[in-house]
Amino acid sequence: MFTQGQIDEHRERLQQVVATVHHFSALIFILTFVGYGVAVYLWFQDQPWAGLIVATFSYLFFRQFRSLSVGLARMKLRGRPGFAETWNMLDEAMKSERPQAVILALETRLRAPRE
Repeated sequence: MFTQGQIDEHRERLQQVVATVHHFSALIFILTFVGYGVAVYLWFQDQPWAGLIVATFSYLFFRQFRSLSVGLARMKLRGRPGFAETWNMLDEAMKSERPQAVILALETRLRAPRE
């Protein structure tokens, strides 16, 4: 997916991308479970349909959190110098793999000891 040369050349920017993706993933995860809490609250307030709708939207939001977190990271880091080439490299990898697989492979390669 990525060559060692690509990893070495873009290491600092890739580390920022992974950290930003994890930050947004955690935020989406928290928001999802807050939504589930609101759904349970609505359910016990004798508004089962409202609770069901909130729970459904929370679930759908959670199902998209990987691609959404990558998209939000892209928006945050878009204007920074040098990131255009890094995002092009990631986009090429995401054409053949899912975002979660690309980020996992990238994180694994970044944490591996340098030879």
